[in-house]
Amino acid sequence: MRDRSSTAASETGRPGDGAPLTARALPVAADAVLRKADGAHRVGYRLPVPYFGLLWAPWVARRARQVERAADAGEPLPSDTPWWAPPAPIDARASESLAALCLISLLWSYGGGALSLLSLTLPYAADVYSVGNRGLATGLAVVRAGVLLALLLGPLADRFGRRRLVVAAACAHCVLAGALGLAPSFELYISGHVLLRCVDTALGIAVGVLVAEIVPAGSRAVALSLVGLAGGGGIVLAVTSLPLAAAGRAGFAAVYLLQLLAIPLILHAAGHIAESPRYLRHAGEPHRYREVLTGLYRRRLLLLGGTSFLAAAFTAPTLEFTTRYLHRTHGFDSFEIVVFLAVTGLPSFPMLILGGRLADVIGRKAVGIPLVGASALAYAGFYLASGALIWPLALAGAMLGSAGGAALAPYGSELFPTRIRSEAQTLALVMTVTGSASGLGVVALLSGSLGLGPSIAVLAVLPLVALAVVSLAFPETARRELEDTSGELAEAR
Repeated sequence: MRDRSSTAASETGRPGDGAPLTARALPVAADAVLRKADGAHRVGYRLPVPYFGLLWAPWVARRARQVERAADAGEPLPSDTPWWAPPAPIDARASESLAALCLISLLWSYGGGALSLLSLTLPYAADVYSVGNRGLATGLAVVRAGVLLALLLGPLADRFGRRRLVVAAACAHCVLAGALGLAPSFELYISGHVLLRCVDTALGIAVGVLVAEIVPAGSRAVALSLVGLAGGGGIVLAVTSLPLAAAGRAGFAAVYLLQLLAIPLILHAAGHIAESPRYLRHAGEPHRYREVLTGLYRRRLLLLGGTSFLAAAFTAPTLEFTTRYLHRTHGFDSFEIVVFLAVTGLPSFPMLILGGRLADVIGRKAVGIPLVGASALAYAGFYLASGALIWPLALAGAMLGSAGGAALAPYGSELFPTRIRSEAQTLALVMTVTGSASGLGVVALLSGSLGLGPSIAVLAVLPLVALAVVSLAFPETARRELEDTSGELAEAR
């Protein structure tokens, strides 16, 4: 939000008639002005938050009334940062872009993202294509290879622009996802998902990079958390469509076809998205994987990719086998599993925002390391405990992991310069997916002798090792500009 305070307002905190209000006085609002009419002060402003303005409107209106009361009483205007506002003010253009990117994240997460329709509709795909457990497992493994194809798309955001790739990839995602339910065979269905995973990987990276580059340093983590929270909303929409998927072949196809309805909304949102000024300044520079794999950035890639590998080796089996563990070990039926996942999982969504906010205010490592460590231990306990203990342990694991992950997530964008930021994140994601596959493979090998729960719990040591590396080798990047955290300033000297 633009700081448009007059000199008098800046010096006294008591603006006169028609005085522009600072972003500290009225967060989130734009073009805010305090006027006096008929002996009373009134605040005028607009909300630069398309699509989600209703979520902030009551809080901004309440703050505006506080400003009016303070002005009427001749007192200094409020300047504290309320809990609902970003720690560092975001200007109007960036706010519009952020809201539009949140909408796109919500829309494409319906058919893709972390928990895609592929995973959610797996039982119905088995019925539609008459495929057994072995075929399903093979299909899931093949789909993970889609991230390798994303290596071809990774450089596009650095070469042709973040905004252009976000819009093109989001539309391509909708077309691909919409067609998948019509696939005549399981082989084509899986092949389509491989392509979709490739597009989704590039899209997710481009969205994250664009958000990190357009918001101020003091609100980077919370902005990325908002995008993640919006993605969670897309997953909720996908879950609500499952009764339709269970209705037979036509219902299965319809669930995927619904993704096509997002295209007009994506094109409308594109009008609110501004290209990253950082990208525009560096667009003429070379963009090569070679630079990420050599010199200073090779070390950073190994640190980021290595810690992500270790964390994913535990996280992937922890999340993939939750329902199977509840059913096989604790005898939960399908309804009980849904209730368990809702009770223990839904509270983790607001923790994304809390974790991001704390990371911006306190620091990445001070917040992320203890929370992720506690989450790993809680999940390990979940896979070892019996009886009612599994409920609070799973709840703690999800909530702490959500907040801790949000605190550490900005490192992916903060450790690399603008010209290779997307390439670096693509390579790191490949290492992350490799870690996921490795963890699943280890569990498959150990579960026969140790059992499913203990074989997953023993992997909890891996994220703890990763956190030790983060503590010792990662810089603290909170409230620092990307040019500083990435080393671009040092290069320019």
